[in-house]
Amino acid sequence: MEMTYTETLVVTHCWCGIALAIPSNLHAHAKERRNFAVYCPVGHQFIYSRSYEERLEQERLEHRATRDLLAHEEKSHAATRGHLTRQRKRAQAGVCPCCNRTFQQLARHMKSQHPDFRPEETPA
Repeated sequence: MEMTYTETLVVTHCWCGIALAIPSNLHAHAKERRNFAVYCPVGHQFIYSRSYEERLEQERLEHRATRDLLAHEEKSHAATRGHLTRQRKRAQAGVCPCCNRTFQQLARHMKSQHPDFRPEETPA
C-alpha cells in the first residue's frame, strides 16, 4: 500500500521511549494547550509540559519578585530603625515627645504633665 502525505511531521518521544511522528499542527496544538494528551502507538498517553526554558524563566521571575520584596522590607526596616534612633536621642536630650519642650527632669515632667502617655502611640 502506498500513501502520499503532504503535511509536515514532527518527531517526538513518548515517556516510554518510543519515537513517533505526529503532524506539526497537532504538535503545536498539544504544546499550546498544556493539558492536551497525545497517544503513542503502544497506547501510552503523554502530555506536553512546560519546557526547561519556560520553567527557568518562571523561576527567575519569582526570584526577582522575592528580591524586590526583600529590598523593600529592608528599606522599611531601616526607616523604622532611624525613626526610633531619633526618638531615643531626643528623649536622652530631655525633649518631651508630647510638647517638644526640653526639661532637665524629663521623667518627672512626663509623670506629672502627661500621665496617660503611651510611647507606642507617638505620631511618626
